[in-house]
Amino acid sequence: MKYLSFLAASILLVSCQQQKKADQTSGTTEAPSTYQAPTAPAQYTTPEAKSEYVFEHYWDNYNFQDTSVSLNNDYTEQAVVNYINIFDKVKPEKLNDGIEDLLNQAKAEPKTFNLLQSIFDRYLSDPNSPMRNDAYYEVFLVNLLKSDHLDENQKIKYDSRLKLTQKNKVGTRAADFKFLKQDGQISSLYAEQADYLFLMFYEPGCSSCEDAFVYLKSDDAYNKMIESGKLEILAIYPDGDRDIWEDYKSNIPKNWVNGLDQEQVVVNMGLYQILATPTIYLLDKHKNVLLKDATIPQVTSYLSGVTKE
Repeated sequence: MKYLSFLAASILLVSCQQQKKADQTSGTTEAPSTYQAPTAPAQYTTPEAKSEYVFEHYWDNYNFQDTSVSLNNDYTEQAVVNYINIFDKVKPEKLNDGIEDLLNQAKAEPKTFNLLQSIFDRYLSDPNSPMRNDAYYEVFLVNLLKSDHLDENQKIKYDSRLKLTQKNKVGTRAADFKFLKQDGQISSLYAEQADYLFLMFYEPGCSSCEDAFVYLKSDDAYNKMIESGKLEILAIYPDGDRDIWEDYKSNIPKNWVNGLDQEQVVVNMGLYQILATPTIYLLDKHKNVLLKDATIPQVTSYLSGVTKE
């Protein structure tokens, strides 16, 4: 999977894949090297106003029907990347309206629509994408499904993805499940008690998981929070193979809770979307989701903020 080179540095760990990566759409003809989006007129003086103007008018200079340009993969991919970079600067309702308008314009040329769909899909949902974001992907999927441009199989696929994306959203209570603990006792997510719960779904032998283990078990701040009882790290092997889990237990730090989902309820019932491992959530003491599908730096930043309060 190729991602534009300037984004690669933002990935701390490369996820272990649990699904096949989507095929890339290849470009066809020469095109200008970079799409030039409109700039905000002088009367827009605040950063917020400038960002909102650029977002609303972003695609004004893009010719959706000129396939000699729109089907150039690098040209259109860079345009999409720059567009996604504005998402966190606009209000949610503006984001929804903007994506809806974009897809409506793209329908004028089906091949252009398909390429844009593929690029957005890849950047917002692929586990190895540095721009992956479930909240933004949900907005994209909602508008994609109402675009009337999908066949029945695509509708089923994207509707299924939307439902998974909408589970365990930030601000909602995480789905409960039971698991086997190392001491042979059965526990559940809700039974675990700590101010903050670092929930990690892992796979034995996954190099990214092992990198995460090494980092976390050597980090003084995490260990101090665990020792004080403010934080629990709950590592769950969701694939149910007890022999593999038992053989791997020495790799899990002793001050963590190591759990096995024996019945594979998490995966089989789709309680959590695990596209790659490690998949990380941060929960509060009431099991409300604070961070979803997070990176270790994101969790570290969040916990650093609350410990200073």
